[in-house]
Amino acid sequence: MATDLRSTTQDVSLTRFWGGQMRGACVQVTQPRSKSLGPVGPADKFFTSVQLTRGQARRLAADLLEFAEQREVEEF
Repeated sequence: MATDLRSTTQDVSLTRFWGGQMRGACVQVTQPRSKSLGPVGPADKFFTSVQLTRGQARRLAADLLEFAEQREVEEF
């Protein structure tokens, strides 16, 4: 069973779901798909999303916070 979570970001929705015994609780981050991204398949026509485990979400949140605070590190 999936549960919608509160998001304070415009046009971004968060959904918690069970990812199975190996992944545990996960979150799906969904936003409307930009028409400028070119041709797509039927499954990707209206939205784009990413699914993350709690650990992946934690690490991504740290990376995004560094970007937001202008402390990002470029990778070569």
